[in-house]
Amino acid sequence: MGMDVYGLDPKTEMAKPHIDWSANPSDEEKDAYFDAYYKWEEENPGGYFRNNVWWWRPLWDFVCVSCGDFLTEDDWKLGHENSGHRIDKETALAIAERIEFLLKVKAVTKYKEERQKKLDELPQVTCHCCEGTGKGAHYSAGKPTCHVCNGTGLVDDSEKQYPFDEENVKEFGIFAKHSGGFKIC
Repeated sequence: MGMDVYGLDPKTEMAKPHIDWSANPSDEEKDAYFDAYYKWEEENPGGYFRNNVWWWRPLWDFVCVSCGDFLTEDDWKLGHENSGHRIDKETALAIAERIEFLLKVKAVTKYKEERQKKLDELPQVTCHCCEGTGKGAHYSAGKPTCHVCNGTGLVDDSEKQYPFDEENVKEFGIFAKHSGGFKIC
């Protein structure tokens, strides 16, 4: 699952490519369309931003914490859904400016380091597959040990599966700056 974030009124230099899918296009036409579309995305950073859910959640949390003086609790909550929540143009520009500033003063680096320290200190939790027994279950049926925890009964906390990266923050800031506002789907 991923979060598709679409610019509401992106600054563009070229028309967005189109293909008539109902005309049953050939493989060559599809390839040409996708080549043109990816080029359009690259040259028009406010049109589309995507993260899978693992990358999006820590990014959006960071944005909401960093912009808590103007983003609402609803923005935070609805930003974690695929419900089409909208952020208007002025707010998107404010997010972009804040991200640009935080990158410049190395606050994103500090946030990443502090977040990683907290993740490193998280204790292991009971394995969801074997429920802590360490014995084979589900996909491990018939095997002496659980395939998820390798028989320990413990696994890393799921929070450790959500990466946070400065480059992702930077790319989102560029998107927000050029998006004309955005919706999160």
